[in-house]
Amino acid sequence: MFESKYIFEGKETRMWRKTKNFLLISLFLFLGFISLGLIIVRVGSNETALAREYFYNRHPDLVVVYTGDNGRIPLAFQLAKQYRQARILISGVYNKNNVETLVNPLQDQTGLDPNLLEIDYLARNTVENVLSTLRYLRVNKGFNNILVVSSDYHIFRIKLIMNRLRSEKEGFQVFYSGVENKFDDLRNVTILYKEVYKSIKALLFLTFWDPELETIKD
Repeated sequence: MFESKYIFEGKETRMWRKTKNFLLISLFLFLGFISLGLIIVRVGSNETALAREYFYNRHPDLVVVYTGDNGRIPLAFQLAKQYRQARILISGVYNKNNVETLVNPLQDQTGLDPNLLEIDYLARNTVENVLSTLRYLRVNKGFNNILVVSSDYHIFRIKLIMNRLRSEKEGFQVFYSGVENKFDDLRNVTILYKEVYKSIKALLFLTFWDPELETIKD
């Protein structure tokens, strides 16, 4: 398909062949990009449903929320209250924030105990969020059922990274719950396809993962 079929190929024929090949490759890449976007949305929805089903008559030992987009922290607080005030780890918090500034605006709605909330200030991107979570779980033993909260479009990449970085010998289970987004407006569609790009970059990064390396640009 991508090679000349003729020994003597004219200039116009060669130009047309190269143009056709370029268009075909562009079409395949575009369709692949669209397909991955649909997969990301589906994974976020399915993982949220799975977590809801699993925790129907039990509760998580730890709720972890990765900061970034709107609604993540309120959803984590809501779920923590729903599940008997589970301990909460907030990863990727801006340095000027603390427990009081995060809890007080939602205190009337959630009634959370601030003593059960811990903050990670070090993580700056999703890989570091996952690394911070794993370090926390390795230091603080006894957490068996973990619920990670983020935006629905973010769940695919978090799960991808988590499955690659955690050890198979670690016995805890990780579930995911996403803030639901409607992808019928330009803002959310733009966010989704930025996430497709980030997921592709994460796939490439994890292929060459070095256990000693703990940072990556998001």
